[in-house]
This record gives sequence, C-alpha cells and structure tokens, in this order.
Amino acid sequence: MKSMDEERLVEAVRLVGGAKRLVAFTGAGMSEESGIPTFRDPGGLWDRYDPDELGGGDLFSGLLSGSAVPDTTFQFISEFLACYEDARPNPGHDALAELERMGILRAVITQNIDNFHREAGNTDVLEVHGNVCRLSCMSCGAKVRLEREELVAMGHELLDLLGAGDLAGLMRLISRCSCGGACMLDVVGFGEPVQQMPQASHESENCDVMLILGTSGVVWPAASLPVRAKRAGARLVEVNATECCFADIIDVGIVGKTGEVLPRLVELVKTGR
Repeated sequence: MKSMDEERLVEAVRLVGGAKRLVAFTGAGMSEESGIPTFRDPGGLWDRYDPDELGGGDLFSGLLSGSAVPDTTFQFISEFLACYEDARPNPGHDALAELERMGILRAVITQNIDNFHREAGNTDVLEVHGNVCRLSCMSCGAKVRLEREELVAMGHELLDLLGAGDLAGLMRLISRCSCGGACMLDVVGFGEPVQQMPQASHESENCDVMLILGTSGVVWPAASLPVRAKRAGARLVEVNATECCFADIIDVGIVGKTGEVLPRLVELVKTGR
C-alpha cells in the first residue's frame, strides 16, 4: 500500500501534468533552502533587527541625509551579503524552470527578492516585493538591472563608504541611472504598496492549477492570491517544509522541502506524459 505522502505526490503529479495554465506562488521557504534567512519566521531577520531602524526595509533611507548610520545597519547589510554571496538557486528553483521549459508553467509569482527564479531560468516572474538585483531611479523612475556580482560588489563598497562617512563616494556609487539620478534598491519596504499585484491577481484568477511553495501565508495582500485562485476554480497544491499553511483550501498538501519534492514531481510528470 502506498504511503499517504506518496498518494499525495501522485495526485499532485496528476494535477500538474494535466494543467493548462499552471502558476507557482512562492515564498521565503524556497529561499531559506538556498541559505537566505527568512524575514518573519522566529529567528528571522525581522525577529533580530528592528525594521524601523533600517528605514522600514529600505536600506537607502536616511543614508543620504548625512546622519550617523546605526550599527544595526552595518550588521544587517553584512549578514545579508555574507548569505547572498554564497547562495544559489536550489533544485526547487531548477524544477520550476524545467516546468516552464516543458510548456506547463505559465508564470511564477514570488514574494522573494533574491532573483533566484530568474537565475534558474524562469522568464515570466512577477516579483510582488521587488528584486534586490534591480535598482529604481529616484529621479526618473527607470529600472536598472544588476548582475549578482555587481550587487555584491556594490554592497561591499557601500559598507566601506558608510564606514568612512564618505557621502560623496556614496552618491557616486548609487548614481547608476543613465539620467544621472541616484538609485535605490527596487524592493518593497514596510507600508509601501506591493509591485505587479494586478498582474499577479490576473494570473491567479486565470490559472487552473496553482503550486503554493514555501510560504506561510501571513503577508498580505500577496497571501490573498491562492484564495483568489481557489475562488476562480483552480486546484491548489501546497508544498511546505513544516506544515501546510493553506490547509482549508488546498486540494493536495505535501509536507517537505521544495528542493526535494519538486524535482521528483517534475520527473514523474515527465514519465507520465
């Protein structure tokens, strides 16, 4: 007799393999498997750092004012850089990219800012909380993309300039737009509106199957997207490392790491096609 987990995986394979408009909705659990600390879980970054001291999540806020930079800002940037520099997309990210190449996955909606879905190969990625590898010009609003190496180098230079109190050097560092304007990280801070929500809502309401991956479902309005999908008639498959957080509405729930479950799911979908 098959175990309960195997039965659920078989059902997930059936739903994903038969999907016409599959959408993935991903959260911090996927990034944590790559070595990026979560923000809101116990022991996460916002549990150890006061976001108000960091400009509500905007690391550039207040840096141009010439005021003293709190020690926590140095610690936060240093910790994030140390993790990000060594982190890479994991097999779960690779599996989603493979589902797109197979013509099954239509879009990825992510709450993560680490750019890993794009690095893995997904091309239609809706980043509702922004992307740390993208800058936004404070003058003209243009977006400036960064490669991972550029971001890491910029982060280390930022720490050096902050430590030296070199405001002129800081201005040169962040003046990355072709218009000459200063740029900030294109990520959503506390109290700021999310990005691409209309597109994310459209994809959620028009998918026939949604994969819910590594998200606690507590950050709104992004957490409303699985509900929107369900109300529109989609079937929901959730994979989470510790527990299923959308248990009331999902059709299939699998407790396990996305980096372990998704590659197996993709291989079984290939076998069954």
